[in-house]
Amino acid sequence: MVDEVMAGRATYSEDLPLVMTRYGFVEETYFSFSFSPVVEPGGRIAGLLDTVVETTQRVLAARRMGVLQRLGSLPRSVHGNAAEAAAAALDVLAGARTDCPFGLVYLLDEHRVPRMVATHGLPFDGEAAGGVVPGPVARVVATGRPELLDGLDGLLPGLSTVGGIGESDVRTAMALPLVVAGRSTPVGALVLGTSPHLRLDDEYRTFLSLTAGQVAAAVADARAVEVERRRADEQSAVDRARAAFFTEVAVTLQRAVLGPTALPDGFAVHYEPASGTLEVGGDWYDVIDLPEGRYGVVVGDVVGTGLSAAAVMGQLRSAGRALLLESRSPAHVLEALDRFAALIPGASVSTVFCAVVDPATGELRYSSAGHVPGIVVDVDGGARFLEEAGSLPLAVVPDLERPEADVVLPPGSTLFLYTDGLVERRGEALDEGMARAVEALAAGRALPPEDLAEELRQKLLVDAPDDDVAFLLYRC
Repeated sequence: MVDEVMAGRATYSEDLPLVMTRYGFVEETYFSFSFSPVVEPGGRIAGLLDTVVETTQRVLAARRMGVLQRLGSLPRSVHGNAAEAAAAALDVLAGARTDCPFGLVYLLDEHRVPRMVATHGLPFDGEAAGGVVPGPVARVVATGRPELLDGLDGLLPGLSTVGGIGESDVRTAMALPLVVAGRSTPVGALVLGTSPHLRLDDEYRTFLSLTAGQVAAAVADARAVEVERRRADEQSAVDRARAAFFTEVAVTLQRAVLGPTALPDGFAVHYEPASGTLEVGGDWYDVIDLPEGRYGVVVGDVVGTGLSAAAVMGQLRSAGRALLLESRSPAHVLEALDRFAALIPGASVSTVFCAVVDPATGELRYSSAGHVPGIVVDVDGGARFLEEAGSLPLAVVPDLERPEADVVLPPGSTLFLYTDGLVERRGEALDEGMARAVEALAAGRALPPEDLAEELRQKLLVDAPDDDVAFLLYRC
C-alpha cells in the first residue's frame, strides 16, 4: 500500500474492524482510512497523508438494520403457534450473536405465569437460568418497563459472545416487555444478552427495543393465525362469523404497527380503513422523539389494501422509524427507504412524507416521495402547500437523490399531513379535495388539535372512503 501511494496513486480501506480500549473494555470499532500522496511543487512525492474517519456507528446501524429487516420479513407460514414464532425469531437472532449473544423468550400461560418457550446461544439447558432470569422477567411483565441484568459472568458462567474479536464472557443482558397493541399488559418478555465489546448506549437500547417489538409482532401474528385456523375449521360455512373474526384479527395487526398511541403535546392523529375492507391497509403515520427536543413525523401510503399491504406498511414504518433515529435528515431517510423498499415485494411505488420539526424554533425540514403535499395553515387562515421537496415514490428509480426543503412554522400555525384517501373522490379532481381540506383546516384553526382532528373527520369523511385514510396534525 505504501509503495502504491508513493508511486502517486491514492487508495483507501473502508470500514476496517479494529480492537480498541477506550472505555475500560476491549471494544469493537470500525474505521475508514484514505491514503493520498503528498506532492511537492516540483512534482516529487514527499510522503503520504492518511485521513482516518471512525465509522463504527454507521457499520453497527447497517448491521442492526439488516437484523430487523430479517425479523420483519419472517413469513406467516412459519408461525405454527406462538412458541414456534418465538423460536423462528430467535433463529434470526442466532445469526446476529455479535449484537445478541443469547436470547430467551418468555410467554404468559393461561395462569399469567411467564414460561420460557424458546432460547438461543445458551451453552446449557435454558432451565439452568431459572435462578437468575425469572425474577427480572416477572418484574418486566408486571411493570412493562425494561430491566438491566448485570453480573451474568459470575451468576451464569459460560455465556459467551461470538464476533470479530472472538469469544468473551457476557456480563449484561436486557429484559424487555413483549407489548402487543390492544393489550394493557405485556404478553411476555424477551431477554437478550448484550455484547461485552460494545457500549450499551441509546442506539444499542433502541435496537434491542425494536427487536422486542418485532418478536412481539411475530407472537401476536402467530396467535392470530392459530385463532384463524381454528375458527375457519369450526365455522367454514358461516361467512358472516368468519368475516367478523378476520376483522378482529386485522384490527389487532393494524394497531400493532400503525403508529404511537401516546402522542407528544400538540399532536393529533386519525386512521380510518377503506369501506368494505377488513379494517386493515397500507396507510400509516408515526411520531418519533428525537434528540434536542425535536420530533420526526412520517405519513405514508402503501399501494393496495388488506393484510398484504399492512405487512408491507409495518416493515416500511419500522425501517423509517429506525432510520430517523439514526439520521435526522428526511432526504437521507427516504433514500435509504428507496433501497429498503426495493427488497420488499409490494413496497415499490409507496409514497412517504417525512419531516423533522423543531418545536423550539418552528423549523420544519421535509422531503416527499411522491406523497400528496402537506398543508400549513397560519393563525390568520392563510394556507400553503409543502411542494418544494417533492419527488418520485419509493423504489421507482435506482439511486435517486431526494430533495429537501426547510420552512418555518409561525407560532400557532397548524401542520397537516395526510394520505390521498382523504382528498380523493371518484369523479372529482384531486385539487378539489385538497381545497376542501384547506377550507376545513382554516375554519377550525382555533380548535385544540384533538378537536380539530374530530372536526376534519366529520367534514372530510362524511362519505365512506374508497381508500384507507391516515392523517396527522401538529400545532406549533
